[in-house]
Amino acid sequence: MQKLFLICFLVIIHSVSAQDRNVDSENVIQWQEAYRIEVSDFKKKRLPNDSYAFTAYKIEFYPSEVIVDMNDYIQGYESLTVVAEFHMDKSHFEAGYEKDLLKHEQITFDIAELFARKIRKRFEELKQKEEKRFAMYNNEYRQLWKACLKYQQEFNNDTNSGWGSPKKVEEWQSRINQELMDLKKYAIKPI
Repeated sequence: MQKLFLICFLVIIHSVSAQDRNVDSENVIQWQEAYRIEVSDFKKKRLPNDSYAFTAYKIEFYPSEVIVDMNDYIQGYESLTVVAEFHMDKSHFEAGYEKDLLKHEQITFDIAELFARKIRKRFEELKQKEEKRFAMYNNEYRQLWKACLKYQQEFNNDTNSGWGSPKKVEEWQSRINQELMDLKKYAIKPI
């Protein structure tokens, strides 16, 4: 009986930990508060001319195959959302630079989640108005995606892409954590 309990417990723990990393692919990690990316999550081989670290992320529509009719109305618009994803097979990291760069790469992913929350917030506002046109959601998405890229650039410039002052990186981490907390209402459970 104890062995059966132990086996069931281990299976549950394994399935829960696997869910903590993957959305729908072995190469994609959905952003989660409790999970920090690790060097082992970066699967792309770093080429000689590549930077020492690169985090490939996307903010994806979910469900991924949005059905839009000929009047530009989204079928099931109430369930439309976005997820911040880390793409393991497109991200690289030079081993040995964990101390210097891993925190910077995590903040890069955190910024993606921050803007995913901003997009979700705007989507909720559109849903409250019963807006069904895909163009309206797509427009909000594109504007906030551009703002995300600009914000990422500001972060990289201010921290010298992780090579600058550790204090600067810490300041950004505190700032992003606060902004994530301010938008906690728009966090989603892993999909």
